[in-house]
Amino acid sequence: MDELDPSSKTDFSSFYDVAENQDQIDEQVISPSLHAVGSIRERYQSAEFIASGGMKQVFKVYDARCKRYVAMATLHDDAPLELCDPLIHEAWLTGLLDHPNIMTIHDVGVDSNDRPFFTMDLKAGDSLNGLIEKLHAGDVEVQCRYPLETLLQVFVKICDAIAYAHSIGVLHLDLKPANIQVGHFGEVLVCDWGLGRVLRREDGIEFERLLLNSDLLSSNTLFGEVRGTPGYMAPEQIEKDGLRDKQTDIYQLGCILYSLLTLQAPVSGSPKEAIEQTRRGEIISPRKRSPQREIPASLDAVSMKAMEVKPADRYESVELLSEEVRRYLTGFATRAEQAGVLTQLKLLYKRNQRFCTTVLCSALLLLAGAAWSYWTMAEKERLATSARLDAEQTLALYEAGKDEVEMLSIQNAESVEKAAVQMHVAGNEVSSEQLLLTALQAEPGNSVYLRAMGEHYFIMQRFKEATKYLDRGEKRTEWPDQLVSDLAHEYAERKPNDNQKLTTQQLIELLQAIQGFNGFEAMIVLNDQRDRVDPYQRAEIIKEHLRSINPNWNDGWFEYDFAGGRLRVGGKGLERLSESRSVLAGLHPRTLDISGSDVTSLWQESGYGLETLDVRGCPVESVVLQRFLHLKTLIIQPGQFTEEELSSLPDWVTVIEKP
Repeated sequence: MDELDPSSKTDFSSFYDVAENQDQIDEQVISPSLHAVGSIRERYQSAEFIASGGMKQVFKVYDARCKRYVAMATLHDDAPLELCDPLIHEAWLTGLLDHPNIMTIHDVGVDSNDRPFFTMDLKAGDSLNGLIEKLHAGDVEVQCRYPLETLLQVFVKICDAIAYAHSIGVLHLDLKPANIQVGHFGEVLVCDWGLGRVLRREDGIEFERLLLNSDLLSSNTLFGEVRGTPGYMAPEQIEKDGLRDKQTDIYQLGCILYSLLTLQAPVSGSPKEAIEQTRRGEIISPRKRSPQREIPASLDAVSMKAMEVKPADRYESVELLSEEVRRYLTGFATRAEQAGVLTQLKLLYKRNQRFCTTVLCSALLLLAGAAWSYWTMAEKERLATSARLDAEQTLALYEAGKDEVEMLSIQNAESVEKAAVQMHVAGNEVSSEQLLLTALQAEPGNSVYLRAMGEHYFIMQRFKEATKYLDRGEKRTEWPDQLVSDLAHEYAERKPNDNQKLTTQQLIELLQAIQGFNGFEAMIVLNDQRDRVDPYQRAEIIKEHLRSINPNWNDGWFEYDFAGGRLRVGGKGLERLSESRSVLAGLHPRTLDISGSDVTSLWQESGYGLETLDVRGCPVESVVLQRFLHLKTLIIQPGQFTEEELSSLPDWVTVIEKP
């Protein structure tokens, strides 16, 4: 056989290359996600600097494997090698903690430069310290979003996190507002566990080495062996051989509560001065430190007990401290304040205000039968109580799934319409709408129901919905009923989004258009206040409403201070502050000055938490003053009331006579 020509031999290597490439192509087609993850060589990408402090810095990075952004903590490039282990230990310590209010660690590793890093949650929001600074600066939007009750809810979540950590033997030892992150949707995270320690571990990991270095990201200042943040350190942290245990965290939680109450740190001055004040326990109580904030005595006592110099005098556990704050939020006396009988009774009233109000109204009705001078007052109370009971009974029947029209023996549509209006007056728009929808299910073509539903949506500023029912409802040509229909069409065109509220100026124009229809106007104002955030916009709307119900009030004044909780309104022609229901609740006034006005009745305003009331020169009935249960100071003219009238006021009210 002749030898083959080498040039004629077949080259099979190309077939193997084709086969190998085909396998890669098949892998991409069959499992594209597997191929994508497997081809990632650099997991963390697009680093963006966020924060820096001490020897640690934090970046926002993109996790290419998980396809999300996370926060990455690393050492500075010039950080000494001795800090590498503490950074890793901080990550390990935080990784031990599995709680919704503690930062979650996702990964711990070493980069290409043999420097350690760890990744954690990337949350949007502010530090608690940033929120306190904005509140102290008088930021109106932040003040509206974070009243004291909301700040206390944040504090309770912090306590929950620390209580959990204590339950597994972990201490934080650097609790302060700067180490608390508050999200836009109620998230609260306790961060920076770099000074933490583990009290007991069965796995033998030496977390005690964490104590050799200060928190790598915090603004801690070192004085000898002192490690922590001056102003938020416990006295035992200052001493070289001081015992650091759960009581140390409780002290720092007391400091955070102090800051939430006063918007200031517990001690001031230079770091050395702050440390000395802490060592000697020279801390001014919150009420004396910030008297203008009117801090509750119960919370004042709780914060001071948590910050006692001797650990044994503090709360025994974080749970007990948290329980004290929860007791305040639910209307009970705290144990720290050692409340007397009078305080307990006041809190009992706040917790059961409806029941107590009902008992009080009944007592007033009985007294009214004995004196003809009280007849008018008794009649008003009777009508109001009857309307409320009708509305509540109607709502109860609806929620039980019964036919309320039949059960209440409502014989005509006007009675249902009246009940819906009474619910609006009581501020219960949801129940009013449910009642009308139920009535329309029974009688879809009832013109009175349709008209009432249209007016309901008009009050809610949902004008497009209002026109659908008003156009099919009962036709009334008399004023102002026809005007409501015309305005509904006009504002349906001016406001494309039916779920948005009118601007302040638009609402003022609407109130001017329906001036004289006072009850309807008041319901619109009351409903608007629940959704309008800016208190000064509410004030402008309320001012216009007062002008509407007081047509002769031309040269008066209206001055409002939201931060101070003060409202001054008066002048000739101002005869009343409310129509069926007071609209001043949206301003949350603690001080009301109506001196120089012609106001005769304050019955509707007596339910507010007014603490100072100035009625000089006003023809106000003296009996109504007894209804202001939170009143502390009453300012009157000399001889404005008799000694007998003033003696009926509670003992805690101070009467000041001014010309």
